[in-house]
Amino acid sequence: PDPWQLECVEAFNLGIDCTVIVGTGFGKTLPFTIPALLHPDKITIVLSPLTALEEDQ
Repeated sequence: PDPWQLECVEAFNLGIDCTVIVGTGFGKTLPFTIPALLHPDKITIVLSPLTALEEDQ
């Protein structure tokens, strides 16, 4: 994993909100998947700007 991915996972585990803005294919899935698996009793909200992605393609 990249350092920014680990920092984001650590922030989630500490209860700190985390915003990740990176391009397609840069590994955004890992930072929200690991905390969701480690804490199945909590809710993970992922916002994905699909309309902006469609327009960019």
